[in-house]
Amino acid sequence: MPVLITTLLLLLALAPAALAQGGGQGPSSGQQAPAQPPPSPELKVERPGGKPLVYEGQTTRKLLGGTWYFRQDDTTVQGDAERWYAQDDLIGWSEIGVPHNWNATDTTLNRSSVGWYRKEFTLPRSPRRSNHLWKVRFEGSNYRTWVWLNGKRIGVYTGYFPFEVNLSNLERGRNTLVVKVSSLRSNRDLTHWRPAAFNGFGTGGWWNFGGLLREVYVRRIDTIDIEDVHVLPRLRKLRGPAKVEVRVRLRNITDEEREVGLSLAVGGERFSFDPETVEPNSERDVTGRFTIDRPKLWQPGSPALYPMTVYADEDRGRRGTERRSVYKLRFGIKKLETGRGGTILLNGKRLNLRGASIHEDDMQEGGALSPGTRRLLVSRLRDLGGTVTRSHYPLHPHFLELFDKHGILYWVDAPVWQVTNGNFAQSAVRAAAKRAVQLTVRNNLNHPSVMTWSLANEPAETGSDLGVFGSGLIRYIRDASAAARELDDTRLIAIERQSRIGEPPTTPAHRYLDVLGVNEYFGWYRSVREDDTAHPDSTTADLSGFLDGIHAANPNLPLVITEYGAEGSKPGPVEQKGSHEYQQRFVVDHLRVHGSKPYVNGSIHWALRDFRVHPQWSGGAPVEWATPPWHNKSLINEDNGRKPAYFELRSRWRKTKPLRRAGR
Repeated sequence: MPVLITTLLLLLALAPAALAQGGGQGPSSGQQAPAQPPPSPELKVERPGGKPLVYEGQTTRKLLGGTWYFRQDDTTVQGDAERWYAQDDLIGWSEIGVPHNWNATDTTLNRSSVGWYRKEFTLPRSPRRSNHLWKVRFEGSNYRTWVWLNGKRIGVYTGYFPFEVNLSNLERGRNTLVVKVSSLRSNRDLTHWRPAAFNGFGTGGWWNFGGLLREVYVRRIDTIDIEDVHVLPRLRKLRGPAKVEVRVRLRNITDEEREVGLSLAVGGERFSFDPETVEPNSERDVTGRFTIDRPKLWQPGSPALYPMTVYADEDRGRRGTERRSVYKLRFGIKKLETGRGGTILLNGKRLNLRGASIHEDDMQEGGALSPGTRRLLVSRLRDLGGTVTRSHYPLHPHFLELFDKHGILYWVDAPVWQVTNGNFAQSAVRAAAKRAVQLTVRNNLNHPSVMTWSLANEPAETGSDLGVFGSGLIRYIRDASAAARELDDTRLIAIERQSRIGEPPTTPAHRYLDVLGVNEYFGWYRSVREDDTAHPDSTTADLSGFLDGIHAANPNLPLVITEYGAEGSKPGPVEQKGSHEYQQRFVVDHLRVHGSKPYVNGSIHWALRDFRVHPQWSGGAPVEWATPPWHNKSLINEDNGRKPAYFELRSRWRKTKPLRRAGR
């Protein structure tokens, strides 16, 4: 029986009281009467309004904020059985705001569950005989999502990525949008596939936050929609012109073919495409090109950005043209290359990056970070002198716009975490992982801060895999790298490997990569192949030789240290694992090794601010020095206090130039 079905049956058996509907006897003598349910909230019907929180996108987007309503369904099935998606009143609902994370402050259960969201809204009326359609856009929910409008299901989605749904059965006046979000996972999901203590699968890597974690928008489409725009600048040679390729996806929402003219405004210049015919009720991809003769280049310390506006105008014959859609974005021009000996060149100079990873977790906000929290984290990264960051999944687009603005390179992982050879042997898992890569690229391609598309983090790491890549994993890396390059041939393709003595230094999959990420914890975790009982625990002294071995096996494959660190929870002796002093010495010793290797192009500390992992997490620290569920390897505490290692690395990173002359 599939795992999810088994889990649901188990939940039904455990929660009969939650499903009981009347007919029961009153409380017996000595028993407390059941608590009265809270009063139903006031029904508020609101119009969308407010500016989008990110710059890139269609100009008709309106924030669907204000008052939302929420119901928790820990049984996972009660809401469907009772048709909460078609409920008229607000009995059982509570008033909230979106973004929303239902387990934002939980530090003990990490339970996967189901939550229901509801929004009552009205939209402006369209003129008669107009060709208008409204869409709703979800910037991100976790993890499976079902959408209803006025009691009719209109969409289903799975994953970490933004998605849009047509509001196909709008009513005049009041409309009811209902969204069901489930954070339950299966053992074939790409993250959080490990068994959880609470109710089966749903743990692994980081806290399983549930809810509408990012903003919701609505937007009106008039006849022709610019659904998406991708900008790919290319430099054949430095100090030469930039050839900019622009890909635009158009959708005709009407029953007639339409003649559409596209034009671009870039700075003070205007570029036009040849007119295109878009067939009825269909989409069309249009590609155009233009040249910037003397481009300003984007790089750390000098992050030049070009604003672009894309216009879609319909040719109305004798009536002239009519503007139908406008899309705005910012892009940057840079040249990334790899060289012999394992170097990465940015605009002709060798990279020497320092930084820390970002994980979306806040003590109060959970995974639904506010703009202020995002700005705080980026300001801390800048204060450190950081020139690179990384995440296990695509971050909120506001983060990327801040990286673009401040010249911080971004190593982004598709959300494919520690998937086993056994799962990669299944075609459905490979297809889901490839889809995750393609969506990661599509949704983030315009940001010049993106340096690397990583296909997988620590694959074949668990159980009996021990770093040996099976045929299914190799096939996935081959196919996913080709799919990413088809969308974007200007960034680097990578994976991150764990580092354990005795595991293969290279694999047949490396031929499909441009750069290799190395997650190393020598001297903290054992970092020795699990079946190697003869080898003692690893030490920091083993790190240099290990990196040399990886480089010797892959002499022209650049390396970046994508994780390193040690837990630090409180002051203590420098010899004590888990103390701030031990952490400070540990990261400095490792950074010295990284900096001594010319084939190591950067070091990314894991991580910037502490976050939740799972209720029993110790992170390799002794029990008395651990603070489960908090990951303590970061440079900043979960309460935003900065650790001694923060100030030590700041003094070093600020002195490190991110770009060095080639050949030095």
